[in-house]
Amino acid sequence: MKLTNKTNTTWNIVKNITNKENTSHNIQKMNINNTEFSNPFTIANAFNSYFTSVAENINNINHSDTHLKEKNDPISYLKSNFNLITSQIRLKNTSTYEVNKIIHSLKSKNSHGYDEVSTKILKDSSPYILSPLTYIFNRVLTTGIFPDRLKISEVKPLFKNGDKTKLSNFRPISLLTSFSKIIEKIIYKRWYKYLNENNILAHEQFGFRKKSSTDMAIYTFINSVLSSLDKKLIIGGVFCDLQKAFDCVNHNILLSKLEFYGISGIAIKLIRSYLTDRYQRVIIKYNSSNKQVSEWEPIKHGVPQGSILGPLLFLVYINDLALTINRVAKVILFADDTSILISNSKPEEFKSNSNLVIKQTIDWFHSNLLSLNSNKTHLLQFRTKKLNEMMIQIKISNSIINNINSTKFLGLTLDDTLSWKEHISDLTLKLNKACYAIRAIKPYMSLKVLRTVYFSYFHSVMTYGIIFWGNSHLNYIIFKIQKRIIRIIANKSKLESFRNLFKQLQILTLPSQYIFSLLVFVVRHRNLFVANSEIHDINTRFNHNLHLPTTKLTLVQKGVFYSGSKIYNLLPPYIKSVNNDLNKFKMKLKTFLLEYSCYSIGEFYQIISELP
Repeated sequence: MKLTNKTNTTWNIVKNITNKENTSHNIQKMNINNTEFSNPFTIANAFNSYFTSVAENINNINHSDTHLKEKNDPISYLKSNFNLITSQIRLKNTSTYEVNKIIHSLKSKNSHGYDEVSTKILKDSSPYILSPLTYIFNRVLTTGIFPDRLKISEVKPLFKNGDKTKLSNFRPISLLTSFSKIIEKIIYKRWYKYLNENNILAHEQFGFRKKSSTDMAIYTFINSVLSSLDKKLIIGGVFCDLQKAFDCVNHNILLSKLEFYGISGIAIKLIRSYLTDRYQRVIIKYNSSNKQVSEWEPIKHGVPQGSILGPLLFLVYINDLALTINRVAKVILFADDTSILISNSKPEEFKSNSNLVIKQTIDWFHSNLLSLNSNKTHLLQFRTKKLNEMMIQIKISNSIINNINSTKFLGLTLDDTLSWKEHISDLTLKLNKACYAIRAIKPYMSLKVLRTVYFSYFHSVMTYGIIFWGNSHLNYIIFKIQKRIIRIIANKSKLESFRNLFKQLQILTLPSQYIFSLLVFVVRHRNLFVANSEIHDINTRFNHNLHLPTTKLTLVQKGVFYSGSKIYNLLPPYIKSVNNDLNKFKMKLKTFLLEYSCYSIGEFYQIISELP
């Protein structure tokens, strides 16, 4: 067997066992208007019709009420929340150097748009086409006309969850031409710089932004919850579910908002050109070797999912939502994921503020032709274990929002006491599948390949969000699974020392990985933490340590802010001394943690206390 075939077979086995196979699976039958169809051409056309008309269908259902005719003008929200933007964007020309740099920054793939030119082909041919491409792109920037041939996309239906025969359980991923990706990146760089320089993008938005991440969004949310609980406030999170938000972006509203933000002249002409006269067709696989394409249909709404500019355009569209409702609430946005935290010391004020925020949110959504799915919008009221707060009900129109005990939030399962019990339960199922997969391929694979599979399918899952749940009293459950998989990889018995196995494989134990990830977060986001020297001007040997806030709540002490500050302060000076260089800090910290391979946070504290 050839090595490449063996490698592909290995990954296919692992993907199959861990349920990480390509979600654009073979589509052999679909339920269309309550009738089951198996004809590939009929299914492809049904998908295309559904994707191109989803916004109109949602709007007809949710925005046809007579009282909504009196809704606010979307721009009125901007005018009440933003000072008039006097700056105007300038789209400077590109160069062969910039175009070449963008081409080589694209991932080398064989996948392609309708023109069948992949990024791999583009990179190979770039020396011969660089000059004419630069000329064409400069014409785009100076005329404000986006080429029609770059507005044609093929769309693959991507399965999300639920019934695999329902069209609504798929979302469209646009396969654009490689040439479109280059010019979109050129425009994106100029736009993003302009939006940042003019401080236009809301700080509450964490999605699709440089120097931002899901970790930062989750930290902001959880830290706010812990802070409120520490002050003995009633605190609840409203988790909003938007219906097909990217697909429902109204082009006229978007263009009006762009103009308000100073995107005018050639720049607004270019985006209008980019959004209009777009066409798409759907491509589906109906067996292992055959595909079917639909007819072409025009796109009248939405921004292309899978494009470079689409996410940024969506951020502009939803940008003023946070400023509309943050006067009595805290908003955390990650693209279209909208979470709202409401806190108050008095139950009645909490309830009235919650209902006010919900009304403001719904009004904003209606004005901007976006729709809230009331059945999937929930309230999670956080509490300490010692307190049994009265559950407070809030409403959407005449419907009561469901009170829940746990919910998914950016890939983590949050529960009302932040015990992480349900998240660890979900994680256990995923990691046990990875264990089984590695056991299945182990007889045929080298130690090197097994280690690679471990990092791809076990470690990456285990470490996601570990800075939030890794200090839980239930983390031993995950650590037991990690030790089991290490024993499988190294082919060792239970009686042999696990510490040596972790060192030999250069893999951190779960407690050590928690400490590593936590401290990297602290150093990377040092601006979130406060040094003692910033609190007082008394010169002591602990002046450069991070300040520990006063709290009696164990829940708060296990949070990222408190634990991160405490553990950072205990680090040996030679590690802390390189905190201005993140790579050096990570290298020294990992070497230190591998040396001791801690089995618990308490053991780490003991080791630190015994250091000379």
